[in-house]
Amino acid sequence: MPPRLSQRLVPRDALVRQLHAARHCRLMLLRAPAGYGKSLTLAQWRKRLVEEGARVAWLTLCEEDDSPYAFCTSLHASFRQAGLNLRWQPASCSDPQILVRDLIGALAGAAGELYLVLDELEHVREPATVAVLQSLLDARLPDVHVVAATRQASALALGRLQGAGELHTVGAIDLAFSLAETQAFLARRPNASSRGNAEALDAAVLMHESTEGWPVGLELLAGQAGALANDSDGADAPCPAALRDYIDEAALPGLPEDLLRWATWLSRLRRFNAALATHVTGDADSAQRLAVADELGLFLQPATAQADGWWRFHPQFAAALRHRHPASEDDAAELHRRAAMWLAQQGYVSEALPHALRCGDDAPVIAVLDEVAPDLPAVSQLRDFLRWLDGRPAGRPIDHPVLCLTAVWACVVSARPQEAMDWLHRWHAMGACDALTVARHTALVTATIAVQRDDLPRAQAIFQAMPDPPIDSPALEHVRMALATRCGAMTGRRPPHLAPARADASEIALMRTGTAAVAAWLEGHAREAFRLGGEALATAERTYGWRSIAACLCAVPVACALYEQDQPQQAREHLAGRFALVRFATPDVLIEAAVCRARLLACSGEVHHALASLAEAESTLQQRGLPRGEARVVAEQVRLALSLHDRRHAGRLQAALDDIARAHVLDIPRDQEIRAIVALSRARVALAAADPEQAQAALEIAHSEGEASGRIRLVACAELLQAQAWEDVGQSEMARTCLASALAAGERLGLVRTFVDEGERVRKLLGEYAGELPAGHTAQPPVDRQLAVAREPVGRSASAQPVVAGVDPDQMGSALSHVLTRREREILALLEQSMTNKHIALVLNLSVDTVKWNMRQIFSKLGVSRRYDAILKARSAVQQGVGRG
Repeated sequence: MPPRLSQRLVPRDALVRQLHAARHCRLMLLRAPAGYGKSLTLAQWRKRLVEEGARVAWLTLCEEDDSPYAFCTSLHASFRQAGLNLRWQPASCSDPQILVRDLIGALAGAAGELYLVLDELEHVREPATVAVLQSLLDARLPDVHVVAATRQASALALGRLQGAGELHTVGAIDLAFSLAETQAFLARRPNASSRGNAEALDAAVLMHESTEGWPVGLELLAGQAGALANDSDGADAPCPAALRDYIDEAALPGLPEDLLRWATWLSRLRRFNAALATHVTGDADSAQRLAVADELGLFLQPATAQADGWWRFHPQFAAALRHRHPASEDDAAELHRRAAMWLAQQGYVSEALPHALRCGDDAPVIAVLDEVAPDLPAVSQLRDFLRWLDGRPAGRPIDHPVLCLTAVWACVVSARPQEAMDWLHRWHAMGACDALTVARHTALVTATIAVQRDDLPRAQAIFQAMPDPPIDSPALEHVRMALATRCGAMTGRRPPHLAPARADASEIALMRTGTAAVAAWLEGHAREAFRLGGEALATAERTYGWRSIAACLCAVPVACALYEQDQPQQAREHLAGRFALVRFATPDVLIEAAVCRARLLACSGEVHHALASLAEAESTLQQRGLPRGEARVVAEQVRLALSLHDRRHAGRLQAALDDIARAHVLDIPRDQEIRAIVALSRARVALAAADPEQAQAALEIAHSEGEASGRIRLVACAELLQAQAWEDVGQSEMARTCLASALAAGERLGLVRTFVDEGERVRKLLGEYAGELPAGHTAQPPVDRQLAVAREPVGRSASAQPVVAGVDPDQMGSALSHVLTRREREILALLEQSMTNKHIALVLNLSVDTVKWNMRQIFSKLGVSRRYDAILKARSAVQQGVGRG
């Protein structure tokens, strides 16, 4: 019998659909270590098969089944339990070949399709028993499908099945929970109702990243969410007693002790291959041990997407191994010394540094950093270096120039500007570098610190006085180009090459792209921000981890752009759990993250929570001396207070805003943006008080200062509110003119929520404007979206009900079957769900190149050139089909 399906069970709908789509294969093989939910997933699929009328025989194997007669006897019992009365009875004295012949003959004579589910196939090891199952597969019975779940590599010969397209495999990556499934799992726990929506999502993201979607790991770590939230330094994965007990009981029994000791040493490495394993452990048989560990399902995972021989252990399993066999301080230091030496010699210098930092003395660190020079270590390694620096004994001085210079940049990337300047002075005093190197480092450090202090005029002055490029250090060149992007955005003259070459996937290169995405967002280009930031974010998460500095930086403009495009759920997922990590980022990132987070909270109905988060952000920005950010978050508080009709509180906040504006009267972009923000907020208050004349006066200021500071979204907001003010005094023609200008900007830049979030009056104007587009004007997708949102009932949350209905795959199948192939329709349906090509490839079990080829075919057949236009065509076809129906 299959396991019972309890009420707390998380539905594995996507995985069941994948299995169901492959149900005509002769063999479906699920292989993953313990705790990945293989049995429960198959039980859910069995339920669907039975509901559709299929016959499913289930057999959970054990060691006693590992002989031909015992195996066939258990099969016979499973067939009878499934209601399949075969004219076959295994005899104990029968030859295995006779057993197999009679079994195949009986199955061949049975009518209808049969699914044979073999759970825990790892118990079938005897060659004679394996031969029985192999013969059943080789018999090519068209109506018999074998479904097997195992922790270990199968002894079956699968080459011919795979070559014939009759094998479907599901691995640990497929079986791991998605973020949505992790959320569903946590929502079913007893204390789930006590969390707010944002808090629940933060906890889900942290748990998901820590466990990598391992279902049992989630169950055993569910009580550790608070500890995970405070684990911002990327320390080793937590390993509670329950998790250690589970691994001891479910994963380790029967494994050779020498293999476990070998694995324990390697669990201290972030990744390893056979050569590194041999060097670190001294075990010449490491290549063979790697193969055995993989066959036994020892939570060994490829460290990269390419099959290049690099491996790693699942972090929870590695933590359990380390706890089971703790190493002495000297032994651990020696292991890290060996790893650092080998990695540096092989050219993996950035990976060598974290190990060098754990050797207990400065010499390995200096040796590795000398290998990097004149370039910089990777950003994540700079963060590791700073932790090492903070943990040094007080009486142990830093007396080497390369350590001082690395300390400078470690403090810079961690937004500790004063410490960075102190280390820079100490490095100058050592006089170890030539004048040009000193000048370049000094200029880049001081300009970056000026950006962190929101002093862009100073940053631009330093940048313009720098020695002529190019710089021979790739990392420093990326820093220089990031500064050029940010300073250029201030003056409206961004450099033409915003993003680094695609071949460079270093973290500092991804941060440069993230800076370009932030600059695009600040100017109001939502689509450009998403384009630049989306791919860099995916690369940063895949290569450097979800908590990496590059990933956190890129996530902010991507989340802002997604929210602007009215995709709040995706925006929440990108920002969830990261806010604590970006609080000490550059001002632009911190400000935009704070405002986006508040708008997401308000969008989901948690307005008071949004106000509290803005007040907290206001305190942080005050402490850091960032008045532009303070003005931005206070203005957002005013807008939210007015949405609650709390004009008294809005008035108090506006008075504080006016004080900020009076203190910033210079003709520099920062002060111009502050004045635009304050004037826009003053206009909102005036309109709420039914004073359109005062609102118009404030909006003139907001419009001119917004244009001067290059903030197009502020200009569009000013035009929206001007439309409202003109309408209030009966000037409908002027109102339509302002509204048309604002919508034109939205169409060009991809703005949606900027319009909708301005309140009920603007929504009403947009709704009235829907049928009054100027002659000859064709509404483009962003305008369609703005007008569609405006037509909704006021107060309806975009997160609860999408503005435009999604494409139903079945409806689209009938509507577009004459144009697109089945595979193309599947891809288009997933495309409508805002999936990337890589995500679509994962869902459909295709290569990314295959997805791209099908996308080109879709565009060609539908006569479009953009993803969004293809979605609109699909929606139109579905709607026409429904209308005809």
